[in-house]
Amino acid sequence: MISLMIKTLVVASHPDFHNSLSQRFFSESAKLPNVTMHFLDDLSDFSLANERMLLQTCDRLILQFPLYWYSVPAKMKAWIDTVWEKCAPALVGKEISFAVSTGVAAKEFQLGGRENTTFNEILHPLVLMAKKHQMTVLPIVVLDQLMYKSEQEKRAFVIAYQQLLSMPAPFTFDQKQQWFSEKLARLVSEKPQLAPLLSLLQENHETLIELDDALTELEVL
Repeated sequence: MISLMIKTLVVASHPDFHNSLSQRFFSESAKLPNVTMHFLDDLSDFSLANERMLLQTCDRLILQFPLYWYSVPAKMKAWIDTVWEKCAPALVGKEISFAVSTGVAAKEFQLGGRENTTFNEILHPLVLMAKKHQMTVLPIVVLDQLMYKSEQEKRAFVIAYQQLLSMPAPFTFDQKQQWFSEKLARLVSEKPQLAPLLSLLQENHETLIELDDALTELEVL
């Protein structure tokens, strides 16, 4: 079972945060236990004491922002300039990831695509900053063209984002199944009619483990 509860701090910035559909979607998806939302654009300035306390009490840091000219918005850049070096002891050894929104289709962020660059290249300066403090960089999530996504695609994104926020790394297939089981188990206490679905998921999980063990034995032979 996934017993470790990750304490996650989401530092979010958007020039028009409260009117942004994508940022509201991010924020609604992040309403989980042990997840703290920190909206930079609500602050006139930054208190180092407060920022240090927030960073000290989290296990995982998520920087949530829209791409602005292939970088972070001005408020997040100001936050980085203010706290990143001065709060370094609170960052060392923590996990970090990036939740990025863009109005351009994600498929365009590749060589030969309209943007002719990748998200990895765009985020490379932030990754270098994280590595400077011996942080562990986790996979990113990208919310592209929210207004064109189907309900199924939106639900899939919510699951991926919530797993990034709450699931221990390294996000293996087995961990993801356990995450679903635990989430469903909590729902069953409120909606008993979901119990058969939980039983089916647990049975399938046990079958997959048996198949994995069998494959391991065959590789040894």
